[in-house]
Amino acid sequence: MKNLKFSIILLALLFSKSLAQAGSFNTPNTTSIQDSLIAIKNPKLSDFKILGRGAIIIYERQRPGDKLNLFKPIVTHYFSVKGSDQVYLFTLENLKKIYRDGRYFDVLYTRFRIDSDLLVYDAIHQQYRINYYLSKVDPA
Repeated sequence: MKNLKFSIILLALLFSKSLAQAGSFNTPNTTSIQDSLIAIKNPKLSDFKILGRGAIIIYERQRPGDKLNLFKPIVTHYFSVKGSDQVYLFTLENLKKIYRDGRYFDVLYTRFRIDSDLLVYDAIHQQYRINYYLSKVDPA
């Protein structure tokens, strides 16, 4: 009988939204650290390889791997907006934070679903798709 009660309680907890309901807390809306965009501090551009230039500059950085990834190099991608010296991690979420509104956001929202979509190279236009679509929004 105790096992049955325990199983029912366990299933109820698994299918509930969360153990602590967010609506039950009476805190004002504040921006979290996840909502803000954090730039890489003091980037040495000699450590980065430039992959593409356009509306945004795409960088690649390779670091040596460790035992966890069988000593394969760890590749991380970054970007900076043209005319800016800030370097950010190359994710769709970070791009949406920079281009919050307007036609740029519409392009990001409709053309790209996941982070790996950003690194697709368009052989016809000889540039990354992200730079191609952003340049179509602002041809200057």
